[in-house]
Amino acid sequence: MPRIALSAAIATLPVILACGASAAASAPAPTPTPQPPRTVLYLSATRIDFYYDRFLLEADGKVRLRTSDGFTITGDAFSMDLKLNRFMVAGNVTLHDATGTVSGAAISDFLDFRRIYFVPVTTEPDRWTFLDGDLAHPVKGRVMPGDAFYFPVIAQRPSVTATGAIIGSKTYVRFVNSHTYLANAEIPLGTDVVNFSSSQYFAQNTLSGASVDLTWNMAGSPNALTALHLRYDPTYKTYLSVEQHFVGDHEYAIFSVNPATRAEKWWNMALYEKLGSRFQIQSFTQYYTQQNWLSMPRASQQTTYLSATYAFPHSYVQATSQLTNYNLLGLASLGPGTVAGSLDHPSQLQLTATSFQNKIPGLPISEQIYEGYGFNHDTVGGLQYNQGSNGIAPIPVPGLQAYGAPCPDQHGAKNPPVYFCPVYTTIWNTVFGFNLFTQSIKLNKPANPYETYYFNASYNKQYQWNSLPHWISTASENFTVNREFSRSFNTYVGYQILNVGDHYINGGYQPCEPVGTSWCPLSFTSFRGVSTLRTTSLGMNVVPTPEFNFSLLVRHHDDFPIPVPNVFAAPPNNIIGQPLYTSYLGQPPYDATGDVRFKVWTHALLDVSRTFYWYGNPYRTQFWQPTFVIQLLPI
Repeated sequence: MPRIALSAAIATLPVILACGASAAASAPAPTPTPQPPRTVLYLSATRIDFYYDRFLLEADGKVRLRTSDGFTITGDAFSMDLKLNRFMVAGNVTLHDATGTVSGAAISDFLDFRRIYFVPVTTEPDRWTFLDGDLAHPVKGRVMPGDAFYFPVIAQRPSVTATGAIIGSKTYVRFVNSHTYLANAEIPLGTDVVNFSSSQYFAQNTLSGASVDLTWNMAGSPNALTALHLRYDPTYKTYLSVEQHFVGDHEYAIFSVNPATRAEKWWNMALYEKLGSRFQIQSFTQYYTQQNWLSMPRASQQTTYLSATYAFPHSYVQATSQLTNYNLLGLASLGPGTVAGSLDHPSQLQLTATSFQNKIPGLPISEQIYEGYGFNHDTVGGLQYNQGSNGIAPIPVPGLQAYGAPCPDQHGAKNPPVYFCPVYTTIWNTVFGFNLFTQSIKLNKPANPYETYYFNASYNKQYQWNSLPHWISTASENFTVNREFSRSFNTYVGYQILNVGDHYINGGYQPCEPVGTSWCPLSFTSFRGVSTLRTTSLGMNVVPTPEFNFSLLVRHHDDFPIPVPNVFAAPPNNIIGQPLYTSYLGQPPYDATGDVRFKVWTHALLDVSRTFYWYGNPYRTQFWQPTFVIQLLPI
């Protein structure tokens, strides 16, 4: 009956709002109601159970609740819906504050509305309502909500059990003397924190991907969260990582060490600050060390990305930079016979102005333009050629780019002689580009919405001119037609053309030789840095329930240069075995990727994917399949 009453109230709410809309339009805007102060609850009981998928707290036996509002409640049973932000205590209830103590059968506190409903133990049945936390002046006999004292029925194992909990309303719960469950095993946690804050900053992270990530939130507050991660991936195997969040209303700082128990460590830091409504600045710094625990590193390098964005009424300007130092240990760390190639520290700066998306009048097309100016610099750079027993041997000294006349034209006075190729240590660039795209266009208007086809298209063109005689042009066209066959099944067909031209005014790409060999097939003899990648895609997605998802993507590539096995290198993979990019020169003409995701625990999903690659004629035997990519994902 309480659930029916609540549903009826919710159903009538749109009607009430609609009736009041016309009056509100002419009346002056009311003063906004201030947000209720954040309440902290200190709960202890014989047993406290937390159900992750429903965000419910249930407690039984010697329940004692103390609130930051200044009153204490005791009773036999406790229930709290963390999302609705209300709690109940029932059975031999006592309510105590500075004004005194009263006894009752049950109490229900709606924290967001500052309403407390109380069933006292008196000579005659009664019901009291306390308004705005005033326990000294109850409003007696007032009608209460139908579900004020509804305890949910739960028939499942809890996610966490504990004997104590500190509850920050709408933000977090910190459990004391807690245990969790994995399969049929009970795992002690001690202190465990569940964060359910609405702040999007808690969702930011600085950890790389992993196949398995079991997270223990060791400590937390409304503005901080400390987590220990037990992780596994094919690269580093099993290891521990640590991540720390500090979150404010307009800023965050996130630190992590990943892996923390391996010799190769990545120390990450992400910072963000929003200043006013138009300006924001953020940075990401990654510090790499090779060291045993916290001993002196054997290798160390650092990279920092920094961006600042300012919004104007119809556009925004963004400044980005990247600063890298490949050796923080200095020249003394280099062994005998090594060159200063690892001592370079390139820097990049880019300033880009971008318009907001604007609809072209009279057309179902929107446009966006952008222009940028960049600076790239590295004081160390070049190709050093040393005279050895086997002749002149090139040793790369990383710079921005070597370009120009052949290097053996000049040499120093050393014996044996050392030759240097000309390099660019500073390169300026100018970027200009624009985007054209459509919104979803209906291709038909059937009576059944699940028979509708939608069309989308986009076009991007970009030019980049460099201060050396080199410029790059890219063009990308994308077309898709999609249809939703039912609420749980949809599919699409897509076609993409990507043209990339890497142009040099003088020199640049040279013809490969010897022609006709496995390293120089006929199609590469005319390749001068201009490639065309054409991709036809067919994708489908099946989501019968929120706990299960299956997707399939099949692609055909028609590229120039024509792909030949083992000529171009395959793209590198990330640490869990996924390619870092999906469009590249030499990609096989056919590939298919299947992915299935399903729920395995109350707050975990298992994701399994696999990709198959194969060549058509004349390489029928060229067929391979990468390893499975398996991930255990939290929900």
